[in-house]
Amino acid sequence: MSLVETFAPHLPYLRRFSRALTGSQADGDRYVRTALEALVAGEANLDSNLAPKVSLYRMFLAIWTVTGAQLESDASDEATAAERVRRLTPLSRQAFLLSSLEGMSVTEIAGVMNIDEAEAFNLLEQADADIEKELRTNVLI
Repeated sequence: MSLVETFAPHLPYLRRFSRALTGSQADGDRYVRTALEALVAGEANLDSNLAPKVSLYRMFLAIWTVTGAQLESDASDEATAAERVRRLTPLSRQAFLLSSLEGMSVTEIAGVMNIDEAEAFNLLEQADADIEKELRTNVLI
């Protein structure tokens, strides 16, 4: 099976994830394009021991982590859901989006992020706690 046949079905979902991660359609698509160009140029690798989707997302996050993991957050009190997600720390934001948006299990998240399952679980708990705290803060205001 060719690279295109193996990974093409996952690209729309990777674009969706990238857009949510960056907070911008243009930036998200740019990161996906950069990741695919790096793959074609041999500058990035896919782990053949992982499921294709997990391998593709891992390769993407490796590039994201090096080049764009820090986003500026909006300091407004009336934050949208997307702004609340962007306020999460980079690693907990990745784990949260992989779980809530992409429907990945803790095992898959650990594989994508190249961490152990306990750490993936802790990142998900951290994201949930941060979002809950943010919601409580806005309600009290």
